[in-house]
Amino acid sequence: MRATEPNKGGAHKPRLTLDSLVDTSAGRIVVRIGMLMAFLGAWQMAGNDTIGLLFPTFGRTLAAFWSLVSDGTLQLALLITNQTLVAGFALIVLIGVPIGVFTARVRLVDLIVSPYLNFLVAIPIIALIPVIQALLGLTFAARVAVVTLFGIPYVIINTAVAVRRVDPVLTEMATSFGASRWLIMRDIILPAAVPGIMAGIRIALGQALIGMVVAELTIVGAGVGSLIADLQGRFRVAPVLAVAVTIVLEGVLLMSIVEWIERRLGRWSQS
Repeated sequence: MRATEPNKGGAHKPRLTLDSLVDTSAGRIVVRIGMLMAFLGAWQMAGNDTIGLLFPTFGRTLAAFWSLVSDGTLQLALLITNQTLVAGFALIVLIGVPIGVFTARVRLVDLIVSPYLNFLVAIPIIALIPVIQALLGLTFAARVAVVTLFGIPYVIINTAVAVRRVDPVLTEMATSFGASRWLIMRDIILPAAVPGIMAGIRIALGQALIGMVVAELTIVGAGVGSLIADLQGRFRVAPVLAVAVTIVLEGVLLMSIVEWIERRLGRWSQS
């Protein structure tokens, strides 16, 4: 029997596998584009353009999207609606993060805030919209309040949990070296709590997007919700789907921005 000859190259050639493909940036892009093309192809085959009331194909949805963009209807609706989203999300972060920190660090604040957090998480926020309407009317402030209530519990809870999980040895060591509470908060607690805080912000952003549409659909407005209600009332299925897909794409873009910010803050956290 002939002995197996050793590999003259000195090493085995690595095999191309799915794992090795997604380990590269180019491979990840190829996989994502391939999945997107497969999804769009399945959408095109599942759609039906024989009657306007049936589920539209991707081509008809794209044509409806272009029609809304060409006359400026979609841009105007998004501009109005995103004003509500920006204001509500700013309140979520500016109010939620400090409350979460104080909830974790001050026992009295925890006793006061926790019952209301449990209430907001347990109850569907849409059930509170009539109450918000009665208090604030059909105003911009009412829509902002709805967006804020949809997202703020998640920022407060995640921030509080992240702050509580900071290693107490770090804070005790800083205290023994004479560091003030402000320095401990700025240089130890907040950097260590960044991953948990950003996780809450990501969840809150998704909830805020839902609250944005719900507020526009239930409270009188001239934004995306009003546009969807108008198109739905005229049984224009393709434009409604085009608007819905636009909101989804906006959400994906905003999530990507938040993830980029999280990576930047992660360097501060690690330092």
